[in-house]
Amino acid sequence: MNDSQRAKLAMLQTTLRVLDEHAALYATNKALGKARQELAALVADLDPTAERQQRAATPQKPGAVKQATKQTLAERAAAVAAALLALADELDDIRLHTDSDYTERQLRRQPDADLLRICQNLHQRATDHAKALAEQGVTPQELTDLQAAIQAFQQEQTTPRVLMADGKAQKQEINADLREASALLRNRIDKFMVRYQRPEPKFHTAYLSARKVINTAARQEKAAKPVSS
Repeated sequence: MNDSQRAKLAMLQTTLRVLDEHAALYATNKALGKARQELAALVADLDPTAERQQRAATPQKPGAVKQATKQTLAERAAAVAAALLALADELDDIRLHTDSDYTERQLRRQPDADLLRICQNLHQRATDHAKALAEQGVTPQELTDLQAAIQAFQQEQTTPRVLMADGKAQKQEINADLREASALLRNRIDKFMVRYQRPEPKFHTAYLSARKVINTAARQEKAAKPVSS
């Protein structure tokens, strides 16, 4: 939530508290009672500790991949590449030499898309030459580990995009709830409260006071501006 949204939520919470404290005064007013329940439900959804609010926290940037995952992939791919490079020299296979001529440092410095493509090709080439590579000590488990590292890298490339989409949707829901709560107050509860202006002035005054949105952040920013001479 930004400062403006937090200020609106604080207003809603204060207003709900006033309504709760004076519930006995409108016990027979079914319309106001129902509106209060709807307001309570919206405030519960908007509470910063609610699950939806937690999911709406700022997600990772699109395409971000954890360094640890990238490092693991580079390490596993470099080990397989070294074995393929030795095999290419033994077979005098120029194409295989080109495909496998990568150090761990070179792999780490590759853009994500290029690294994925290179590692997938290394895994395929190693699979094709698995029997020959076994003589160098390359085990099936080593190829399995490389494939697992590739899959983990792929997942972390796409997951942040999903998180951002989900986070955006959650924030839109929060804004929708704030609008719904504001409309509930303006179009129903404010009008219902007119009936209590004369018979219950303290209740009415407390309600009107609670309905004011106070953006403390905006006040502080304004106060911080230097006074011109």
